[in-house]
Amino acid sequence: MNNEAVRIAEQSVIGAIILDEKVLVQINSLITPEDFLFEDLKACYKAILEVSAQGKPIDFLTVLSQLASSGDYPESQLKKLLFECAELTPSICNAENYAKIILNSKKARKIQEIASNILADGINSENPDETANQMIFELFETVKKRQLKGLQNIGDVGLKLFESYGKPAEPYINTGFSRLDEKLKGMSAGNLIILASRPKIGKTAFALSIAENVAKTGKIVAFYSLEMSGLEIYERMLSKAAQISMNTLIDRKFKDKRRPENVRAKELEKISEIIDKNYKLPIKISENPACTVNDIRLEAKQIILKNRLENKMELGLIVIDYLQLMRSNKRYDNRNLEVGAICRELKCLAAELEIPILCLSQLNRASDETSRPSPSELRDSGSIEQDANKLMLMWCVEKNLNEIGVVESKTVGVDVALNRRGNNGVTLFNFDGKYMEFY
Repeated sequence: MNNEAVRIAEQSVIGAIILDEKVLVQINSLITPEDFLFEDLKACYKAILEVSAQGKPIDFLTVLSQLASSGDYPESQLKKLLFECAELTPSICNAENYAKIILNSKKARKIQEIASNILADGINSENPDETANQMIFELFETVKKRQLKGLQNIGDVGLKLFESYGKPAEPYINTGFSRLDEKLKGMSAGNLIILASRPKIGKTAFALSIAENVAKTGKIVAFYSLEMSGLEIYERMLSKAAQISMNTLIDRKFKDKRRPENVRAKELEKISEIIDKNYKLPIKISENPACTVNDIRLEAKQIILKNRLENKMELGLIVIDYLQLMRSNKRYDNRNLEVGAICRELKCLAAELEIPILCLSQLNRASDETSRPSPSELRDSGSIEQDANKLMLMWCVEKNLNEIGVVESKTVGVDVALNRRGNNGVTLFNFDGKYMEFY
């Protein structure tokens, strides 16, 4: 495709977004500013994303103002450019196709670059395997890039999304653990709830239990796993629901013909039954390790806008695992400032979407993991405690060992250490690590 056609596609994308900001929701997962060939249009798309990240409406004036603030182009030139983009846009409805043209053009340029570099470096008898592996890796990265963006459908392992919009919001959402809910007084719309612990205490399993409990009430849960794959998350859900140990699932022992046939048959029957049930759970899992707050904003809005006409179930909860793995679109002098900024953005996002956000966080490591933590141990930023509406701290109260001294289960404490609307206090849980289940 020639450069003139690519420029028209890039102008059409910018114009479509200016004419209707909902277009950005459709194409955000397809392209980034780096995919644009022309620098002036790349600057326009960057400005659009910056306006979106600020929570402002996207239109001609807001984009022009953001572009002009950079000082890279004269304002008269920017006005002319944005007018051209709006006038040249053939159809807003085809914006996704224009974005795919931009993406394919970028892929073609990247493939040409890879080939040119290899030819320039030369291939000799000493490095053919290394050269081939490097080329395959770079080509794979080029092709798979967009697969990391957006909420990932884990339907092939048993989860299916049901989306909705428009029903009146209820006062709050419970965790599904009655004694904890008595203190917490629910996760209210617009709240940022932090769940923090030291490593290996079980906060992911606990958050996943809350997500399942919310989904069983008929609300969509968007679960952002920045650390584990969707399959790993699903294995935990399957283990708990089927009461089949994680080791059996990971090792696929239910297929091992050396084990008794009646045992294997029972396990397979349980797995099949639970998969059928999990297909009905409205849980959507994102396994994008490079997730930003703006990605979550746009994807959540996509769920809401897509289902406005369908009027099905509503998006009830967003879960993020975990805060310290997130990255900001902006640069900061140190990691503490960056984490603090991300936390504030999440608080604003919860208010903007009118949805509670449950965000997991690490605590600083301590020599004694059975000591009760305090908010001052929150890792990377002291502003986390300030921004949270509710703060829950988890720790291992007691390890329960079997006869050979291996940890079989734990007694885990969940301390509601900060609660701007409700009570503080500790709830004790039994955690069965075999099935990733809390009681």
